[in-house]
Amino acid sequence: MKRKQLSLILLGLLVPLAFSFSPAVGIFSAFQLGTTGVQAQPAAPTPQPSPSPQASPPPEAETSPSTSPTPPTLPLSDSAYIDPLGRFQVGILQGYNVGFAGNWPLIESPDGNLAYTVVVKPRESDRIIPSPSLAQIAIETFERGEGFQPGTYQTISLNEISLPWTGSLKTGATTQLIQGKIRVRQEGARLLMLLVSATESAVEDIDPAIITIADSLKL
Repeated sequence: MKRKQLSLILLGLLVPLAFSFSPAVGIFSAFQLGTTGVQAQPAAPTPQPSPSPQASPPPEAETSPSTSPTPPTLPLSDSAYIDPLGRFQVGILQGYNVGFAGNWPLIESPDGNLAYTVVVKPRESDRIIPSPSLAQIAIETFERGEGFQPGTYQTISLNEISLPWTGSLKTGATTQLIQGKIRVRQEGARLLMLLVSATESAVEDIDPAIITIADSLKL
């Protein structure tokens, strides 16, 4: 039952994506607003009028990785998941099962308490996207998930951010809390978006999982 519940919330996050990414509908038609916002901010890095409301989180993020201990990693299996369309490859945590939600993988633990997926989005150019815009793209990509609420993002590096999030899943009269993190990394003209989701009993595995998986994720 737990495995089904966690799969459902990830499906809730990914099913709209599967529709939006369909060639019949048009590539990324649902995310055009996010794309235009991203184009505007990198074009004027010096003036700082528009980035100023979002400029405070990045400095905090840049100092936190050096002051906080690095969480332990989790073991990976010997084989990696290689996207059939050649968009990316990512490690499979040891003992995890591989399924699909639309065009994207859904990889989950045997007990169903932790799962992750990867989404790739192309950009119009390889111009560096600032951290606030990377966070906004992540929010606009997954915000249609049930009860999706983003937290405060952290800047990992010049081209990478981490965004915590929470969600909820109703099964009958019961509401289950879900939480996780999204790691967004720009690789040239593409964005690699890794989302990890966990039930309350697997919260402590979120950081080790996302660090392990992010290190294995590549084009």
